[in-house]
Amino acid sequence: MKAGKIVSAMMLGGLISTGAYATNGYFASGYGIQSQGMGGVSIAFPQDSLAAASNPASIGFLGDRLDVGVTYFQPNRSATLSNSGYGGQSMPSMNGSYDGNGTKSFWIPEFGITKAINKEFSVGLNVFGNGGMNTNYTARIPQFNGGTAQGTANNNTPGVNLEQMFISPTVSWKPIENQSLGVSLIYVNQTFSATGLGNFASPQASSSYKNVTDNGNSNSSGFGYQLGWLGKFTDYLSVGVRYQPKITMSSFGSYSGLFAGGGSFDIPETYGAGLAFNPTKDITLAADYQNIKYGNIPSIANPISNFNTAQLGSTNGPGFGWQNINVYKLGANWRINPSWAVRVGYNFNDQPIPSSQTLFNVLAPGVITQQASIGATYYIGKEYEISGFYARGFSQTVTGNYSAAGLTGTSSLNMHQDSLGLAFGWKY
Repeated sequence: MKAGKIVSAMMLGGLISTGAYATNGYFASGYGIQSQGMGGVSIAFPQDSLAAASNPASIGFLGDRLDVGVTYFQPNRSATLSNSGYGGQSMPSMNGSYDGNGTKSFWIPEFGITKAINKEFSVGLNVFGNGGMNTNYTARIPQFNGGTAQGTANNNTPGVNLEQMFISPTVSWKPIENQSLGVSLIYVNQTFSATGLGNFASPQASSSYKNVTDNGNSNSSGFGYQLGWLGKFTDYLSVGVRYQPKITMSSFGSYSGLFAGGGSFDIPETYGAGLAFNPTKDITLAADYQNIKYGNIPSIANPISNFNTAQLGSTNGPGFGWQNINVYKLGANWRINPSWAVRVGYNFNDQPIPSSQTLFNVLAPGVITQQASIGATYYIGKEYEISGFYARGFSQTVTGNYSAAGLTGTSSLNMHQDSLGLAFGWKY
């Protein structure tokens, strides 16, 4: 592949816009169609160029390849509010069940390319959606926009949309054979919008009440990095580790009265480790562990009870009350013959949303904790391959009582989801 074509491919990748709804909280369960067919496993078992998103050291073992894929994503989210009250008075009229599927499906593209410069150094580029969150309720919810707030915000149905795009150039170095170190520089662009939150767009509830809801899309950006190591100790055993510190993002200016810290919404710190074992030359069993520190980001982690002492948008303003979570990924890959490989996977994690934080999380019901997947790759000669996967995020419900800003009651959140993806790979 000529250098000019590589540059053109990288420029194409930079133009891809991605949005996603995710499984491990609001993070994606995995990166790359082949990884997603194995429950997101990738840290010690790189299969395509998107593996650099999980471990930058992996490109030292991938050679020259290009991957382009797309995932069709269909989440199903809903909420039920009961035992509702306001100002110490019972308010049965505020009870109800609500469908959050005004936007029913999403297309999520991905792009990756790697190039071995020599036996020691490799470079690559990834463009992918790290995750995201979307709700678009089909009816007004009294707790969010049934009060006396003025303006069009009170007439729109509640919902939020968060999209994250990562553009990540990577370099790896193999100081000795079968040992690779890697680093990725990361540029992140986030887009956020909120509608129908008129009850909270008041001087009493927010430090910047005109910047709470119905202000269209607001953008945020930031730079970070990721470090990784991957070692192949025998033909049967590989081990990898990766670390990505918190990425400090610019604020969502149009929503500075909603998120704690004046619209701050940083990317949480994450770290992980992986293991891959080959009982035979055609079968690989792999496992990843990941920790996501949602609990260290105020706008994500501050509990709704902070309403008792602080306004929305202030330094200690209320947030979504999410906790740090552990994520576990298990997968198996079987190369049946030179033309076909099949894979299965299972992904499970701690619940990020405590039962005491269900009111605000009507907007962000990322409650799924278990997902299973299957996948396959068809190899067309030695250069080309077509991969696909299907994943099911199993139905999960979190129910809890809330008391904040004069509102009391019980909120029950439910979500399940389906994903179907297809990718083309080229070993050039």
